[in-house]
Amino acid sequence: MSKTIKTFCSLALFVALLGPTALAAEVSSATEVQVSGVYQEEIAPDVVYINLGTLTEADTVGAAQSKNAEISSNVQQQLERIGIKTEHIKTTQYTVTPLYKNDDSRRNYVIKGYQATNSITVTTTPDKAGEVIDTALTAGCNQVNHLQFGKKDDDAVKNAALAQAVRNGLNKANAIADALNKRVVRVKTVTESGISVQSPESSNRMYSLKALGDATPSTPISAGLLKLNATVHLVVELD
Repeated sequence: MSKTIKTFCSLALFVALLGPTALAAEVSSATEVQVSGVYQEEIAPDVVYINLGTLTEADTVGAAQSKNAEISSNVQQQLERIGIKTEHIKTTQYTVTPLYKNDDSRRNYVIKGYQATNSITVTTTPDKAGEVIDTALTAGCNQVNHLQFGKKDDDAVKNAALAQAVRNGLNKANAIADALNKRVVRVKTVTESGISVQSPESSNRMYSLKALGDATPSTPISAGLLKLNATVHLVVELD
């Protein structure tokens, strides 16, 4: 009787130890699949950031600064007259640097004057970009440095794109599951691999008043379309 009880207890202990191992083996038998989800779309921009500059030169630092301040103040006033709010005009750079000339008699360079540069970024809508540039140039601004088109609610656009990329990845996983006569039973991980809104005008573009010629009304500015790209990686289990 005692031997029978010992044998039963040993068998029960063996089954208890085997249970978790068998369960783990059953779980690990599920097929694991890795897929990429992508989403691409071209969308119209609703905002543009225009970087403008005013460059002045004079014999002294004070004179260069004074000339620059006068012109820059006029530029801002004229921009506000066409409806650009003060908070949408931001100073992005201000520099004063010496100008040199070669002194042959001394065989070195000497300061011949000073150059002051005041750069501002104006935030406006794409349809108003040409008017902003024309107004600034007419008011005395002599550099158009950079135009950047984008979306005001950038986060909402990116989040929507990520959601679409996840759906794309799940569609791929379901297609693989169907081909294997299986089904997606669990999403193990989702990893964001990249999200971007690329502007067609994102590269630096330098213009001067001389290169543009006399400012004329309605300078044509074509925004084009923004390229929205999102990529995610999913790891799913099929059964």
